[in-house]
Amino acid sequence: MASTKICSKCKGNKYILSNYEGKLQAKPCRCFICEECDGDGRVFRQNDRGIAFLSKCSFCSTTRKRLRLLNDSGIPGKFYNATLEIYQPVGLQNKKALSRSQDFLKDFKQTSQQIQRGLLFMGGPGLGKTHLVVSILKKLILEEGLDGKFVDFFQLLSDIRHGYSQDKSEMSLIEPYLKSKILVIDELAKGRNNEWEQTILDQFISSRYNAADKITLFTTNYPDTTKTLSDINGLTHSLQKQSLAEKVGDRVFSRLIQMCDLIKMEGDDYRTKVQAFSKFVSKKS
Repeated sequence: MASTKICSKCKGNKYILSNYEGKLQAKPCRCFICEECDGDGRVFRQNDRGIAFLSKCSFCSTTRKRLRLLNDSGIPGKFYNATLEIYQPVGLQNKKALSRSQDFLKDFKQTSQQIQRGLLFMGGPGLGKTHLVVSILKKLILEEGLDGKFVDFFQLLSDIRHGYSQDKSEMSLIEPYLKSKILVIDELAKGRNNEWEQTILDQFISSRYNAADKITLFTTNYPDTTKTLSDINGLTHSLQKQSLAEKVGDRVFSRLIQMCDLIKMEGDDYRTKVQAFSKFVSKKS
């Protein structure tokens, strides 16, 4: 039996992902030739009366539609190669986070896309929270064909402020995120937490909370509770400035708890460790 060669560029995926100007870009690989239409994009079909007509190839159109959805998702380009398979957890909590991410995708497929609870990954920077949620989002777009969006909430606030100077309304900027089937909100609660920011956040959470057919995934650097330490006199002192509940307010936090499963992650900042190692290597050389 002749062996089937796997394309070295796309590794058999039939598409290529890359970082283009800071955004993830997906395009069909040159090796992609549809068996249904031989790459023509059209096929002859017959209607009920046996009359032949030319129609779009369903396989080609489905594949290209999913790649367009991925291009429109807003995923940062640096995550073009992020997958659950390459995530390397360190510590029990982070292993549980990976396992929960895998189970989330399994449950989604087994329940025939019925709505399930979202996920809220919490922990310090550099633990791979964004890597996990982006990996989930990419899978749901490419394998399930779902409309999904990624938004850095802090960046969105900046875009809205800039939009005011161009006579753009808040709704015109946030509506695509509110309507998407799957939404990733990265860096939840990052910002000054003033009244205006709280209003935008409340609008986001309320819309997703009230939608019966939407799933939202979050990441945040804030814990669910403020850690305290008792001194020799029995007085307690906060070890952190604010908890997530204190940052977003009781109303929003209550809805987050109802919308999502909390996934706590722990450990050292991976990016800091890599930077320290690079400096060490450069000094040795």
